[in-house]
Amino acid sequence: MKRLLIRWTFYLTLLAALLFGFSWLNQHQPGYLLISYANTSIETTVWVALLLGLTALLALIIGWRLLGGTWRVGRAALSHLSHGGERKAQVRTHRGLIAFMEGNWKQALRNLTKSAARSPLPLINYLAAARSAYELGDRGQALELLHKAEEGAPEHKLAITLTQARMQLLGKQNESCIASLQRAKLIAPNHPVVLDLLYQVYLAVNDWAAIGDLLPALRKQKVHSPEQLQIIERDVHRSLLSFAGDKAKRSIELPLTVLHAQWQQVPAKLQKDAQLVYDYCQQLRLNHCDSEAEELLQKTLKRHWHDDLILLYGQVKGADIARQLLLAEGWLKSRTNSHLLTLTLGRLSLRNELWGKAREYFEQSLQLQASPEAYAELARLLAHLGDHKKSTEYYQQGLLLSAQELPDLPMP
Repeated sequence: MKRLLIRWTFYLTLLAALLFGFSWLNQHQPGYLLISYANTSIETTVWVALLLGLTALLALIIGWRLLGGTWRVGRAALSHLSHGGERKAQVRTHRGLIAFMEGNWKQALRNLTKSAARSPLPLINYLAAARSAYELGDRGQALELLHKAEEGAPEHKLAITLTQARMQLLGKQNESCIASLQRAKLIAPNHPVVLDLLYQVYLAVNDWAAIGDLLPALRKQKVHSPEQLQIIERDVHRSLLSFAGDKAKRSIELPLTVLHAQWQQVPAKLQKDAQLVYDYCQQLRLNHCDSEAEELLQKTLKRHWHDDLILLYGQVKGADIARQLLLAEGWLKSRTNSHLLTLTLGRLSLRNELWGKAREYFEQSLQLQASPEAYAELARLLAHLGDHKKSTEYYQQGLLLSAQELPDLPMP
């Protein structure tokens, strides 16, 4: 400020000195100047003309300086407005993303949409805003924001499609979600997120065949842990065996052919899995293929004892029921304390019409561990033998055992 004051003081002093000098010269040495152009002529002294010329030059210099200063101020103001707008957009985007993470969808949508145009990464704004609009129930606005994102960043079509698929999955628009993910799969066939979302939507629609087809890619890309993949693979084959059982009941082919074909699709290591063996044999039993079920159960129980398998063994009718009973009685030598085995032996004795032996096995099962099934079997047998009083007592005990603990209430 002080330097500017000195500068202008110098200019004014110089101007005053020039005016004084020209005034003195004009009085003592005026000279003469004539300017003529067309029909116009100007007459003046040399010094006055020189003074006017210098004054005009000084005015031009001052005007040029003023114009330059105005330009610099305007440019600075425009720069401030521009950068200030960008900073304001960044602040709005930051607030919008925080609100998005907190689940404040209304505030997130407002901040993200207002700052999208000036945001350095508008794609993030549009994607998060679209999800916010979807959470607020405005699917039309969500779709519009996704279109804006695609128009502004067509090279990021995968991210946009995945955002849309996630929203469709949340809204249980399963068919639309599958279509979106199939488009995403064309862009990135082995992308882990695409594969995981496909697994989720196939699971939602109970399409276990599609999950089975997807399983190799899930394993290769390590989308899930090895333990989870084992569970998924087991669930796939369990469900497909169940579907095969239903298909066998309706098929014109022999049920055994349909079921056997599906069992061959199960990997060899899983054909030894007790749960899968149980499911397969259960479907064989339900489709009247008991002898095949009995044979597989017998082989499996020899190398791997499983409670569900031993119970199912007592429900199937083998090709040789006498041999089936003898074989099961051989297992009793090493498993004398198994109440499930004695229950199974009682049922096999019934199938062989050995009523006394069946009663002994059921009573032995109850002595080892009381169960509703053993009570019910013994009660049914005694009813047919004519001991209705004892049969009723066993039915009541089995019913009380199967019911939850009753509250302590007054009784008549």
